[in-house]
Amino acid sequence: MSFAFTLPTTSPVNFTTSFASSSAPSLPSATTTRRALLRDTLKRYKRLTPAEQYNNIPSLLSSISEYLPYLYTLDAYITSQDITPLTEFETEWRAVLSRRTVPTEPPRIRRKGLDYEICFATATLAYAHTLRARTFLANAIQAPPPTDNDATNTSVHLINQAKDQILTAASIFLYLQNRSTTRERGSSQPMPADVTTSIYNALWSLCLASATLLAVLKDDPYPSIVALQHDKNSKEWMYKAPAVPTRVRSLLFARLCMYSADMAGKAAAGVAATPGSGAELKSYCEDMAKTARAKACRFQAIDAEGRGELGEAIGWLVAGKEVLGMVVGGDGDKGKLGRGLDMLKKAREERKMEKVPMEALLGSDAGRMEEAMVLNELERKWRRINDSVNFHAVPSTSSLLAKLPTGRSMFPENQTWTPPKLSSSELSQLQMQAPNGGELDWVGADDSDDDIMAPPESSMPPGGFPRSQSTGYY
Repeated sequence: MSFAFTLPTTSPVNFTTSFASSSAPSLPSATTTRRALLRDTLKRYKRLTPAEQYNNIPSLLSSISEYLPYLYTLDAYITSQDITPLTEFETEWRAVLSRRTVPTEPPRIRRKGLDYEICFATATLAYAHTLRARTFLANAIQAPPPTDNDATNTSVHLINQAKDQILTAASIFLYLQNRSTTRERGSSQPMPADVTTSIYNALWSLCLASATLLAVLKDDPYPSIVALQHDKNSKEWMYKAPAVPTRVRSLLFARLCMYSADMAGKAAAGVAATPGSGAELKSYCEDMAKTARAKACRFQAIDAEGRGELGEAIGWLVAGKEVLGMVVGGDGDKGKLGRGLDMLKKAREERKMEKVPMEALLGSDAGRMEEAMVLNELERKWRRINDSVNFHAVPSTSSLLAKLPTGRSMFPENQTWTPPKLSSSELSQLQMQAPNGGELDWVGADDSDDDIMAPPESSMPPGGFPRSQSTGYY
């Protein structure tokens, strides 16, 4: 449940041609060196296979974290007028969130001003944290199921780590949103969608929606049904049913899911309102909003079933599938899934999912299909009981959807990221060094064309919900 951002690449930049400092003579050259290292890391990351990219994310995070203190210190020196501008600073980044007019990669866009560099470099850090969250989710797929004597649940621990990474990304996007509203851009040209206030606000909303769903996921037993379906050799479902949440927790989960749906819907609207933004991100936000709303319906169904209202519970399940766009017909039928789910199952059989690398097990629809499968399993079970024992009437979905609760936030919405800066000891060292004191060795490192794409070892769709043949938590 995290979007798979494509990391941008950038052209070389030499800060010493644009800035000079008498108080810290080596700061521009040291910043140039750290940026060249980051640029080289991004180019090498792009050329890796998908499996290698996932393993390389910690190194990438380290490179960005080493560069940003120099960049933000340079920005602070400019603000305090300890830096003398020599020429107008320009930088060039690939706009990965902007609309593509051709099937090839989006072009690099050059703009003036240090703020353009700061926004792209800082957003890249947030993208990397989101990709790191996907790594934790992929590892959670393959974690072994906890035993009765196991004091720790590896899957839950990994999901918590993924949630923390998403929250860090949210705080970075909130910082960029606040910065973009208070700082004047150095260029009079229109900015790409990647560095607009509306996109930052949308990404912040999307991250909060994702983190909330992950918090629900770690206590949600029902997605394990999907994992059991993928493992034909597992017989665990015969003797170990999922632990059903209590009524109070079901209602709490429903409110958390509604909050996630609201935030994801806000993100989709923000992306749609941003000129030049790509359709891929908007589609993912819309899928997450549908998934979260359908989950809220499912938890309402669990609460109704716990009260003995099996007809109402079935109605909530049908309403959830209607939200997902998977229901054929109206309220009178039994809420059968459309052909989309059958096609998905057929595609999974053809791909032989047990042989697909774990990166390909991360879906691109924010868990929409998986939630539909869970709803379908519960409906099949409860309809069998209702048709043979209870005979409760199933209410209309329109009357139930009107009763959905309001959302409830779980995490603080004002948690903003603090830009890193060089320590006093590091600044003292730069103040004593002469400019260009061996710091520019990396400025031209790996200056070849970076449009070489990674070999298609496996598909890695953007964002989504873990899909697994494991009998673990999922």
